[in-house]
Amino acid sequence: MSDRYCIRGCVRRGEHYAACQFSGPDYEGAFPCTGCAPREARDGVLICAGCYGRARRLIRDVDDMMGRLDSLADPMKATPTDKQPGGGGSVEAPAPIDADLLDAIRDVSHTLVAWGRFTGRRTIDEAFDDIANDLEDMTRFGEGWLDRSLVIDGIRGFWTVADAMAKWGPERRVKGEPEWQHDVTAEEIEAIPEWGDQLLNRDEAEREAGSANTLRRWVRSELIAPVGTIYVAGRRTTLFRRSEIVRVKYDQSMKQRAGRPRATTGEDGE
Repeated sequence: MSDRYCIRGCVRRGEHYAACQFSGPDYEGAFPCTGCAPREARDGVLICAGCYGRARRLIRDVDDMMGRLDSLADPMKATPTDKQPGGGGSVEAPAPIDADLLDAIRDVSHTLVAWGRFTGRRTIDEAFDDIANDLEDMTRFGEGWLDRSLVIDGIRGFWTVADAMAKWGPERRVKGEPEWQHDVTAEEIEAIPEWGDQLLNRDEAEREAGSANTLRRWVRSELIAPVGTIYVAGRRTTLFRRSEIVRVKYDQSMKQRAGRPRATTGEDGE
């Protein structure tokens, strides 16, 4: 057996270390081991053949996937069924764009730009064998491309290439398109302003956060909460503290460095 194992911790299903206490014919416990023997690394790289193949497929298909995401995000894209009898166009406004879709486009785009800068004159595909033979580079690549991010309370903090590929894929999918998430900030609260801490209305808060979608996502994940509501010319608007938005934006920008190559970390910005 080789002493070179996949740095991503991959194991061989059904195969065990000789010292494994949770397998074998004599084990009668409730949690049998499904396999703990590590997978050998592929020749010339630090990852197993399975990880290597997955990475190559993601690199090959990512451009097609981004084209699909961009087409889904285009609210003006019409189909023949959008036309009214007599040739007139629909007067209804396009449906709002799915929050997950916009988040995925942002995160994956930043990942692609960062790795494109890192590889320089070579494409990511051309440079991948060198990336996969360097411990730090491959670890960072895995974080942005191969890992699957946790979803907590319906919110995915960061979209890897594998996350987006699993949900949308590189080709058109008719079934299972994502649905729009309704605004959950409608509850009215008493506004209590603090001296020196500016209160922003919803439009101002969305600009400070970067987009309406970003602000909505932060509220849903309870990273930020509205502090009150006011009525201006009969129209109700929700208020947010600028200091909280600035703090969350900084925290999220730090998280977006996940999966970035070491030479370009922090250069692609938000």
